[in-house]
Amino acid sequence: MSRTVQQTVWKPAALAAAGCLLLAPTPAYASTYWFGFKKFWSAFLGDQNGVVVTIIIIGIASLFIITRGKWRKS
Repeated sequence: MSRTVQQTVWKPAALAAAGCLLLAPTPAYASTYWFGFKKFWSAFLGDQNGVVVTIIIIGIASLFIITRGKWRKS
């Protein structure tokens, strides 16, 4: 097989494999994990300190993203 044929066959096969993994039945532990995840973050964000910490983290990340490439511009 030539290199272009291998590349064109590889991408649809990888996409099909990823689709099969996404459509596979969810294991029982995944639903309990998600329930615990939501419960933890709901309790964390329900508290005033959790909201303040979350906003500070989002603000720091936003400033980093906004100022990330400014020094390169002339």
